[in-house]
Amino acid sequence: MKLKELAEQLGASFTGNGELEIKGIKDLEHHTPVDPNSIYYVASKKYLNKHKKASEVNIALTIDSIAITFPNAIIVPEEGSKVKFIQVISLFEKKPSLPVSISPKASIHPTAKIGKNVTIMEFVVIQENVVIGDNVVLYPNVVLESNVEVGDDTVIKSGVVIYNHCIVGKRNLIHSNTVIGADGFGFYDYAGVRYKVPQIGNVIVGDDVEMGAHCTVDRAALESTTIGNFTKFDDHVHVGHNCRVGNYVYIAGATVLAGSVTIEDGCFLAGQSAVAEHLTMKKGSILLGLSGLTEDSKEKTAYFGIPARPALEMHRIHSALPMLPELTKEFAKRKIGKEE
Repeated sequence: MKLKELAEQLGASFTGNGELEIKGIKDLEHHTPVDPNSIYYVASKKYLNKHKKASEVNIALTIDSIAITFPNAIIVPEEGSKVKFIQVISLFEKKPSLPVSISPKASIHPTAKIGKNVTIMEFVVIQENVVIGDNVVLYPNVVLESNVEVGDDTVIKSGVVIYNHCIVGKRNLIHSNTVIGADGFGFYDYAGVRYKVPQIGNVIVGDDVEMGAHCTVDRAALESTTIGNFTKFDDHVHVGHNCRVGNYVYIAGATVLAGSVTIEDGCFLAGQSAVAEHLTMKKGSILLGLSGLTEDSKEKTAYFGIPARPALEMHRIHSALPMLPELTKEFAKRKIGKEE
């Protein structure tokens, strides 16, 4: 793709040689030689100063104030420049070519309803009364149990299992080996017997959701575990039964929500964090990595630690810890002096 062609597609201006061929997009974060035929995203003076190799970039996606630094540049507004960067990545993405077809090796119950332009690959299992929307792609070894619904334009990768009566919305991307709708962790001990509490609810996933690989979302005991629109999971996320996860939520890898947790809109949960059962993370709050929330959060507040406290408070506690041994010695001396 030529420099001027890419600029036109982005609705942007350019400087330098418009006929220059751009062969790819690369990242300065890696310690590799700068490729003169690849475009690099350099959209701030801070980033420019951080990376010494930035001065070697021949083709940049950048902003007006630093465009003069580069021999060839596509110039985008500073606000929203990241969106233009995402658009460039999309143009260079190598998507697999998938035929619109249904493999004869798939097992499809005659009561299933299949939409238009659907791709169903080898060894997919579709049980009775499943409803699949238009333009859905099911990779090998996907299992959709009875009465599952999958919305238009959803892509489900290999090995995903969606249990009975669960509903997945439109334009979702579910990565490999994720399980939606397994039984929640419900048991009751009485008189020496451990009873399993039947989990008769389901999972309802909204639109434009992405779940990473090896995620698990448990069905509700009686009603529905719900995942809101535009919510994104990293790999290895677990959502317990009866949870309510709102819209525009981010949940990073290896994070765990215990049963009946409510995550309101716009929350962010960093990696390896956990929320105890029946708690609510209020709108826009943040749980930092390796933290365990044991009480309801406040809106738009960051929490850190185990048990998690507001991050500013916890940082003050941590900064005081190195003084604790000396303070303990001093306290012991004063205590002994009073006793004498």
